[in-house]
Amino acid sequence: MIALFVILYVAGIWLFYIKLKVRPNPINLAICSVIGVIAVGTIVICWQFSAPTSSQVVVSRFTIQIIPQVKGPITKITAKPNVPLKKGEDILFEIQKDTYEIAVNQSAAALGYAEKMVQQVQAELKVADASIGEATARMGVAKTDLSKKEDANQRSAGAVSELELAELREKLNAAQAAVDKADAAKEETTFALEGAQQQVELAKANLAKAQFDLKQCTVYAPADGFVTNWQAREGTMAVAYPFAPLGTFIDTSHVDVVGVFSQNVLKNVQPGDKVEIALKNLPGQVVSGAVDSVIHATGDGQFVTSGQLISTGGIGSSGKFAVKFQLDDEKLAESLPMGTAGMATIYTKQGTPFQVISTVTVRIKAWLYYLIPM
Repeated sequence: MIALFVILYVAGIWLFYIKLKVRPNPINLAICSVIGVIAVGTIVICWQFSAPTSSQVVVSRFTIQIIPQVKGPITKITAKPNVPLKKGEDILFEIQKDTYEIAVNQSAAALGYAEKMVQQVQAELKVADASIGEATARMGVAKTDLSKKEDANQRSAGAVSELELAELREKLNAAQAAVDKADAAKEETTFALEGAQQQVELAKANLAKAQFDLKQCTVYAPADGFVTNWQAREGTMAVAYPFAPLGTFIDTSHVDVVGVFSQNVLKNVQPGDKVEIALKNLPGQVVSGAVDSVIHATGDGQFVTSGQLISTGGIGSSGKFAVKFQLDDEKLAESLPMGTAGMATIYTKQGTPFQVISTVTVRIKAWLYYLIPM
């Protein structure tokens, strides 16, 4: 459109000064210049707001730091750098299992011992029940004997001596004390049974933890992708600390294509707007897609909490927002290398006639990637 306007503008100047033979003077020259500048500026402004263009486009992926959950020397490395791997199927490396197998055996033995203790206390509880029954029976006999003697003494005064009655009362009290003692012993045994059962649960938890740790000695791919920056070697001591990763895993199951635009030209951009992208690793091709979302947040506006006051000299912004794109060809998106650069243009629903400039620009840029390696 700008080229068409330039042609028409030049033709108008030729017609005005050559065909009509108007004599140039400072006034008409200034008017012609102002008309040209205003017209070109208006076209550029309408173009930028109807089809904003950015040369800052990048393909990004999530990365995962490879950090094991257990520590120990690496005994075997299976994964090769930059070779595709399947999530949960392909093994990255293995950690020495000896100490963890011993821990599993110890925990299993501790569980067995705890279960035997439960059985022992349950047997003691049965003995306590039997003791209560025996003591209760003896108390019943003592109570019956005392009752009979007291009845006999009431029918015939002096039939039973006071000494014998006192002995029977003492015998009854002793029987009652035996019942109380048996009840207390049962209560104590009941508490012991609860403690033994808790020891069984604790032993089960310890066994589960030991089995989990043993399982973690074999480290699998955390997602579909590949390993890069592979630092692991056989014999390397793997530790479960975030500051000592063994490599970086590139997750290829998800890809983001993001472009950076000036905030003002995003005024008319809405999710779903058509997008055309030229990528450096695909020279000569224009990839179609749509706007997924405009990310209305940047690190420039973030104030980090610290013990120091914010310096006014450090406050500022580049005046740009990121826009996330969704490509129409999902298979192509999955195949794009991480870090792929390019340019993109967004076609809004405003100023459609001016968008032809961006349509031409993105295609010229795509072909220029054949000639311009940088």
